[in-house]
Amino acid sequence: MNIKNRHLFLSIFFIPWLLSAHLQDVKIPHCIGQYFKLNRGGPELVSVDVFEHPELGHTLKIKIMGRRTQSGSDLAYAFTAAAAVANMSEENFDLLWVEMGINFREVEIINAIADANCIINAIILENYKAEKWWKDCIQIL
Repeated sequence: MNIKNRHLFLSIFFIPWLLSAHLQDVKIPHCIGQYFKLNRGGPELVSVDVFEHPELGHTLKIKIMGRRTQSGSDLAYAFTAAAAVANMSEENFDLLWVEMGINFREVEIINAIADANCIINAIILENYKAEKWWKDCIQIL
């Protein structure tokens, strides 16, 4: 494929996507649900909430049921989904919050929060290596 054809293909493919790339808050739960359907072997999505937290600001909260042996990768997957969708949102998010339940004898709940800009910058814009964003962006409560 020569350069002109490549640019034409990219223009035809990406311009409509870019024009519709801004998501309203009401569409975010559906988009995250679709993201989780792509990974059939991943964590189970329980719920998605978008709300204004009085202290933390515009927040995207994802609840998942993680797997005991894959809890780290399940948590990372949830943050990746949140960052990807938050990056396309009409309104900027201040906080991404993942609540992960893990079934082992009884349900153990892990809450992790992250500054939305830090996660988007690290994962979507790929400005950090995985170890750095995990250490610098995410706070386990």
